[in-house]
Amino acid sequence: MHPTVIDIGRALRAVRKAEGLSQRVLSDRSGLTQAQISRFESGKANPRLSSLVELARAVGAEVMLVPTGAVPAALTLGARPESGDG
Repeated sequence: MHPTVIDIGRALRAVRKAEGLSQRVLSDRSGLTQAQISRFESGKANPRLSSLVELARAVGAEVMLVPTGAVPAALTLGARPESGDG
């Protein structure tokens, strides 16, 4: 299963909320606009990898690219896709 733009947006929203951050605070920390963050979270825009890296670092996370065959091993090490419960 490959994540879609909507899945990435849901994951971003879940991490942001788990950290107790507003979109405005995330904007200040990441250097991206609040409008960009809103579009990413709603799945209306496809973030560039550089934007994902900035957003991840702003919440104390890192973007991880994992070869498809290594996903099961990465999941056992603690990497997990975020739920889509928004």
